[in-house]
Amino acid sequence: MSDTSPNTPSITKPSEIVHIGSSFEPLMPRFMANRKKEIVTMQQAMTGQDFETVRSVAHGMKGVGGSYGFDRVTELAATIEQAAKSADATIILEQLHTLEAYLNDVQIAYD
Repeated sequence: MSDTSPNTPSITKPSEIVHIGSSFEPLMPRFMANRKKEIVTMQQAMTGQDFETVRSVAHGMKGVGGSYGFDRVTELAATIEQAAKSADATIILEQLHTLEAYLNDVQIAYD
């Protein structure tokens, strides 16, 4: 009998590993803390439908994500920025949740 029936829950995906130059290692705790604060800022902005704050914070996050080698942060922030421009609260909240989960799960390897 197989353990992989359609009703069997899928195994959770392993965390993504981001490879970063060792020179960035001392900066990572602050980088991660700042991104998490920015998520809170955007979540709070959404309670008041403040799309301009969300757009501005996401724009900054989009730039810094790539600078540090976090392409997924850049990708998610770009989606949030675009959604803020069109005042799409559903997409923003969905992507904020995805971004928060990503930052909590991502593993960093220093090269």
